[in-house]
Amino acid sequence: MAGLGRLASRARFAALAPNAPRDCVLHWSAEVKCPARISWGQRVIVGPGCTLGAVGGITLGDHVRLSKGAVLETAGLDFSQPPPYRHTTKPIVLEEGVWVGARAMILGGVTIGRQAVIGAGAVVTRDVPPFTIVTGQPMRSKPGPRAIDPA
Repeated sequence: MAGLGRLASRARFAALAPNAPRDCVLHWSAEVKCPARISWGQRVIVGPGCTLGAVGGITLGDHVRLSKGAVLETAGLDFSQPPPYRHTTKPIVLEEGVWVGARAMILGGVTIGRQAVIGAGAVVTRDVPPFTIVTGQPMRSKPGPRAIDPA
């Protein structure tokens, strides 16, 4: 039965992102809004129950991992004016090697630097530097271990 789920996931991903690398994985239960506005890196993995709201554009670098229930949402509302509130969109960029923990949320206008880790349940509303670990609500960040750069 697991093989059938994998086959369904691959077929759905090929239909949603025909120009994306074939080494990416999009779990069949992931919700994808505006798939044409997502730029896929190599070996990206989107886990079960994730939401990619890409109205404003999402860039996923190589080796990005989104754990179960992670949410990337580029759309929002402008509360600076009285109702009805105007819709706004801002892009999201996840650079190479970013890992987003279970049920974390990343909002529009945010860039997550390479090899940063977003802890489970974190709500990210501002940019995260490379090699940083982010946890909690409101988010707290601390320097993470530096990976050996092969370049």
